[in-house]
Amino acid sequence: MTSTWTVLSLLNWAAPYLEKYGSTSPRLDAELLLAKVLACQRLELYLRFDKPLAAAELASFKKLILERRQGVPVAYLLGEKEFWSLTFKVTPAVLVPRPETEHLVEAAISFLEEKFSTGCGVLDLGTGCGNIILSLAHHFSGEAGFSWLGIDSWPAALAVAAENACQLEIEAVSWLTSDLFAALEPSKNFSFGLVVANPPYIVSAEMASLPPEVHCEPVAALDGGPDGLEFYRRIAATARDFLVPGGGLIFEVGDEQAEEVKKILASNGYSAISGLFDLARCERVVMGRMKDE
Repeated sequence: MTSTWTVLSLLNWAAPYLEKYGSTSPRLDAELLLAKVLACQRLELYLRFDKPLAAAELASFKKLILERRQGVPVAYLLGEKEFWSLTFKVTPAVLVPRPETEHLVEAAISFLEEKFSTGCGVLDLGTGCGNIILSLAHHFSGEAGFSWLGIDSWPAALAVAAENACQLEIEAVSWLTSDLFAALEPSKNFSFGLVVANPPYIVSAEMASLPPEVHCEPVAALDGGPDGLEFYRRIAATARDFLVPGGGLIFEVGDEQAEEVKKILASNGYSAISGLFDLARCERVVMGRMKDE
């Protein structure tokens, strides 16, 4: 080990160290964490690659590297995650937004622009940090007629979502603590043109085999029951009472779950059932509609 640690020598040490302990993106992880310590952009590190670090900076970086070694997600260590070109605060109270969930946002935007261009109510079930509903509200900002509601069963998650709304200067979204639809009553005050959800879909028996960093995330946001489909059944059965004619229900689904979720939608009377593939050619989004009157 060198007596004087520079930006470059630290990165050259940290990347193989993290790779040894299972990181799938060790260089990127090291760069992001060092950029946090130095309060700079990641690419700026290479403009100051020969900069020596102070003792306090070294100590902070070592602490982050040790936490990352133990499996703490980088997003939790940074306190934020980019999604849909927006920056969201994240804490251990919420699931870390995944890139594949952007396909759900994409599908929701296409549906709303095609079916409800003049506006409607939009509900996000299990909103977590609010990344889905806030991305949609941001996209349609300035367009009248839309109302946005994010629901989560955990007040701590909704607190993070509310902070993100303030940070993004989005005032149009409301938040409600509820176990799915439990706090709502079907009425003109609670009717939606679109319901979106990225529900827990990991099979309970597979939870123990998940990577260490996933175990740092809220179990309630991951465990989908004995076959991973428990929440799809619950949501599909109840959403019918809250959707307007022609309204849509759009899910993110786990690997190889799309066909079973389509069957759930069909058995609950949804029509125009379809799917959307992610970049890995996995059918990641499943959607269905209520029949028009």
